[in-house]
Amino acid sequence: MSSNLLFIWADSGLSTKSNHVNAPYHFVHIGEVMDYVEKNINEQVDLMDIEAEQTEFQDIMKKIMDNNYKGIAFYINTENLQNTIKLQEYIKEILPNCKTIAYGEMPIYLPKFFKKTKFNAIVSKECDQEIAILDFFKYSLGKLQENDMRGVILVKNKELINCKKGEFLAPKEWGYTNVTKVPIEQYFKMEKKKQVVLTIARGCPYNCPYCNAVLYYGKKERRRDTKDIIEYINKLDYQYYKFFAPDFTLNEPKAIELCEALINNSKKIKWSCTTRPDLLKNEKLVKLMSESGCYKIAIGIESVEKEDLKSIKKRYDNNVIISGIELLQKYNIEYKALVMFGLPNQTKESVEYTLDFLNKYKVKIRPTAYTPFYEMNHNMNEEEISRYDKRTYYEGIPGISYSDFLRLIYDTKNYKQILG
Repeated sequence: MSSNLLFIWADSGLSTKSNHVNAPYHFVHIGEVMDYVEKNINEQVDLMDIEAEQTEFQDIMKKIMDNNYKGIAFYINTENLQNTIKLQEYIKEILPNCKTIAYGEMPIYLPKFFKKTKFNAIVSKECDQEIAILDFFKYSLGKLQENDMRGVILVKNKELINCKKGEFLAPKEWGYTNVTKVPIEQYFKMEKKKQVVLTIARGCPYNCPYCNAVLYYGKKERRRDTKDIIEYINKLDYQYYKFFAPDFTLNEPKAIELCEALINNSKKIKWSCTTRPDLLKNEKLVKLMSESGCYKIAIGIESVEKEDLKSIKKRYDNNVIISGIELLQKYNIEYKALVMFGLPNQTKESVEYTLDFLNKYKVKIRPTAYTPFYEMNHNMNEEEISRYDKRTYYEGIPGISYSDFLRLIYDTKNYKQILG
């Protein structure tokens, strides 16, 4: 059976291609979004996750020609922008009547950039993207008038035209990744384990300058129903899960409810999540997390130096981090410290201080580059925008060369030798 509709995730750049940092987003922005759209449009929807499957160009083109798609949604972030723009232009040459919409980071950060592209539309910010894509696909099939589309911004004559205001879905309506529809084995390779990623919550009240959670989903947190989560887990034959939420421990009563349900569930799993250091104080919750199968928590500390934290509007002292580390170690949960190099006005000394501090407590460290997405502008070309790569972006730290900066990112264990 041929399909009229398609999702595409184009290949990323060299430094971020198919790595575990990006892997969870394939479950979220492809798997869950596609499931919602397909269930609400009564049409078969195809997927080409080119990044995960490393699809040959000739096979991409053949599938496009064989199906003669009427509507295509492209997920675009900074890493795959260049390849997506090129691929979309080729597809428009082959299927000039096919309507295309862009969603993801780039339409949120740089909507005006798309005025100079051949896209027909983009998804607006602070709108659940699957609503906009659903309406755009209906429009592509002639089932909906363009002015009735929610959260869609049309691109016409190099201008942006807003349709209806976007909406946020109730958590009950969110999709669940259909593991038979996505290249699940490729996702596991990217994750480096057979781990299913499942969105638990959307929205975040903190609005950190380097994070897109608010732009995607708003400041108000929304959470899935615990019973629905357990039901989905029980349908799958996998043991490892990543519970995807900006701040898993923000809503403590709901987090406790989920942990207790997992403890009482006949199927036992191992799971991980992410939170902030100042939201890791409730020992009862941490104990329940451990008992329910939580084996690792990624903590967005960014730095332990006060001036570094002040520059990104984070205010907590080292005692908060120490107590969190000790609490997780007490209950045999791995503390994974998420840190950033290249923060505004960061010094070589503060980088070394942060790494010394974390190594003293024997925690796992995952570094990324501080990427000021807010500095991007629509006059930049694809190559300039692609510089904002969270694994390679660098504006300079006094006393640290770019060569040493990259070594710090990719060989953090040897930071003493690198920093001299």
